[in-house]
Amino acid sequence: MPDISMEILSRFFQQHLPFCPTPRQVDGFKADLSLVSPMLMEAALMEVRAGTRGYRVIHRPDEWRAAIFSVYNRKVAEHSQLFPIFHSFEIAFRSTVAVALEAHYQHKRWWRAIYNELQRGGRAKNISTIGPVPIGHRAAWRIGQIMREIDGVDLSGTSIAGLNNGYEFMDCCDLNHAKQLIEEHWSIFAPRFAPLTLNDFSAKFDRVREARNKVYHHKSVARRTAVIAAAEELLDHLQFSLRFVYGKINGCRPQAPTFSRAIEPRHRTR
Repeated sequence: MPDISMEILSRFFQQHLPFCPTPRQVDGFKADLSLVSPMLMEAALMEVRAGTRGYRVIHRPDEWRAAIFSVYNRKVAEHSQLFPIFHSFEIAFRSTVAVALEAHYQHKRWWRAIYNELQRGGRAKNISTIGPVPIGHRAAWRIGQIMREIDGVDLSGTSIAGLNNGYEFMDCCDLNHAKQLIEEHWSIFAPRFAPLTLNDFSAKFDRVREARNKVYHHKSVARRTAVIAAAEELLDHLQFSLRFVYGKINGCRPQAPTFSRAIEPRHRTR
């Protein structure tokens, strides 16, 4: 049975390469696939074939590998440009949710009553107040679901039990959990995002979140400009200037990494 790299190569050769590769070229591409993201490489291959983004159309078979990696490396560089944006977006929303829900429920551990109820074998919906503040059944259920996703259906994990404040709670959450908490408490957050509706907010948030997940899983991202615009707009509602912060990050001169291994022929850099 052919291995996974040969399955991917077969698709590459049949759908994207306009020539029949030699056995040596097949071996070369197969070796490459053991070290790179096949999704990102396929996107690069398609760009090279189409001659888009200013790249000339390649005709000679021996030029394809260098051309593909030129585009592949550019895509990696573009991903690196998005990291400060996703970092800013994620941290700002985690912290916003932590602070807003603590202020609303007037309790540092606003999830704790629901956690205790679930530990007793009850239902999250049994909790109707957090401290002095009412909580809707849907919001209580959502907080319970998030905790089950973090610590398991039976809450046998150890992440939630020792948490002391909303920052720590949100640190255990993923970005989708932050969005869900905002959606279930929209009456609290709506004034910040006016005139956006809940549907508008969710769609823009998901655009950023899905692009973030693709980049973190080394996949190509389409409509990068729209992703950045959505992140900038939502952060602007939090009084956060993405243009300013990105400029400050981009203007820093971090210490460059050092490498001790020499580049050798076995690394197949040509």
